[in-house]
Amino acid sequence: MAAEDLHGSYRVDGAFGGSFAGPARDLHPEEVPWYRQRSYFVSGWTDSVVWRSAVVECIATACMSYISGQFGVTLMGYGTPQIAGYVGIFNAVLLSSFIYATASATGGHVNPMITFTTVLCGLTPVSRGTILIAAQTLGGALAGAVLLGSLGHDRAILHMGGGNFFDAKLISPGQALITETMSALSLLILAIGNGLDPRQQALYGHRLGPLLVGLSMGLVTCAGTGVVPGYTGPGVNPARGIALAIAGNHWQHHWVWWLGPALGSMIAASVYNFAPPSHAEKDTASKKDSSVA
Repeated sequence: MAAEDLHGSYRVDGAFGGSFAGPARDLHPEEVPWYRQRSYFVSGWTDSVVWRSAVVECIATACMSYISGQFGVTLMGYGTPQIAGYVGIFNAVLLSSFIYATASATGGHVNPMITFTTVLCGLTPVSRGTILIAAQTLGGALAGAVLLGSLGHDRAILHMGGGNFFDAKLISPGQALITETMSALSLLILAIGNGLDPRQQALYGHRLGPLLVGLSMGLVTCAGTGVVPGYTGPGVNPARGIALAIAGNHWQHHWVWWLGPALGSMIAASVYNFAPPSHAEKDTASKKDSSVA
């Protein structure tokens, strides 16, 4: 359910454990693991707050994917050889801006990979996660159609929709999958640590979370851009991937842009479940109870 902000004047639809909305998040440790809670799987499907958030998430993901595709086409048009720095700075500013803009309304994921990971971490209920992923994917598809329309068929095909492609003669699908998986895992470890770990908020304050996640995206994409000719670097956002695939009509090896993030999500979630950020709080509470007894 939505939560009131610090002033009690507004209601925050993006208030749940996997949200980037800072102090509005619900961070109460559960006694029973999420995978043993029936409510985690069955509740929330008809909650108007979740569906309202999904509409905003759909539009935000569409806008972000569209701008990202335009930027890719612009870089190709300029023909600049040193694109890694531009890509890193652009993605850092783009992602952090959209997280700041949408966190209070939707949680600020704008990426199916982030949502899927938080579901596996027990931070986003299955109902909200499923609905958000569907909305993000739809947003990506809408962005692809609009990008195709604004560029025109010939220009969109010429620029491969603006990104998310590789030449299989220079880098194999397996190599691309490894790169995508490791890039996704790196981004998720940084995103969870910088944006979702409650200890981070205590040390640095919740306002820095979205900026640090954006910078993490910039680092990951900058590092992977240009490692091999004919490879645009890690996508780490399946919604953006489907947008650029629709715009450029290139579906060969499209599975790489989905399987890589999925594998990265499962690895990151395994680490999180093994050592969740709230475990120190639970241990402290246990020690206090023991000392009182």
